[in-house]
Amino acid sequence: MFRRLHRPALALVVAALLGATLAACGSSSASGPSGSSLRPLRIALDWVPNVDFLGIYVAIHNGYFTAEGIKPVIIPYSGAAGETLISAGKTDLAFTYPPNIPAYRASGLKYRAVAGLTQLNTIELAVLASSPYTSPAQLSGTLYGGFGVPTDQVIITTIMRQSGVAHPVFRQVTLNGTAYQALAAKRVAYTTMFGGIDDVTAELQGARLRLFPLRNYLGSAASFPDDSLAASDQEIDHDPSLLRHGLAALSEGYIYAAHHPAQAEEDLVSANPTALEHSRNIITATGNATAPTFLDTAGHWGSLSDAQFAGITQIMADGGLFTGETPPPASDDYTNSLLPQG
Repeated sequence: MFRRLHRPALALVVAALLGATLAACGSSSASGPSGSSLRPLRIALDWVPNVDFLGIYVAIHNGYFTAEGIKPVIIPYSGAAGETLISAGKTDLAFTYPPNIPAYRASGLKYRAVAGLTQLNTIELAVLASSPYTSPAQLSGTLYGGFGVPTDQVIITTIMRQSGVAHPVFRQVTLNGTAYQALAAKRVAYTTMFGGIDDVTAELQGARLRLFPLRNYLGSAASFPDDSLAASDQEIDHDPSLLRHGLAALSEGYIYAAHHPAQAEEDLVSANPTALEHSRNIITATGNATAPTFLDTAGHWGSLSDAQFAGITQIMADGGLFTGETPPPASDDYTNSLLPQG
């Protein structure tokens, strides 16, 4: 039930796309349009079932999708990156790591965030509490356990510079499993985790950690949400109705989850009994920690802003990830137009 912070690179084989399993999920409680009149909305998950998806399963269980005329089609994580599925037209919505968006848009993939999963950035570098590392500066030249995403290097070396390293050295190995296991086995010196999920789970599994939150070193440049839902520019521009109704249902689901985490956790476990039935303690602990981060101070879910993308885009520009002297505008990376609050 860990979140994998970063998705695999875009260049995945087409066979992985064609082999993605589609599982149609219906509602169970609220009345609405008949099944034959529901429009399918494909939602690609980015990892195994976990509390990131509380709002999705609440929206299914409470009938919010049905009330919006939507039949959600959940695409389980199968190794195919959400960006790849969007590019290939295999999904309508997919989870994506926000710093990837300006980088991938610059490389030609035209997609945007349509909702932020959280309103608080909880991402943090993690080392074992028993390690000698008490500052990110000491991590220069040590081995990082990541997931092969191009934005990792520039973000982490920026943190090292902020910690006093003039010329940071970044070494990376790509992990295939959970980050905390690689740390616990001392295969890597440090990795990246989501606060409230990965770190809580690691502690419950006996791995004591020392954490360096990104926001402590990057300031406002680390204000982007932990994760976001994204869609292609083409679908946003030419078929916004489907996305708008789907995001209305998801907004209701995440708002409910924020106010009723225990019931939301039960909906998640009930929908995924094989994966989660024996991990209720982890779901409860991580769900209770994560649910409060879903909403902004106005009680809305999903809202994004230029400020959340501008700082991280400038960091990537300074790191040479874009051609030309002027980085792309932050407003290119997202839209709020499909959310109920606009």
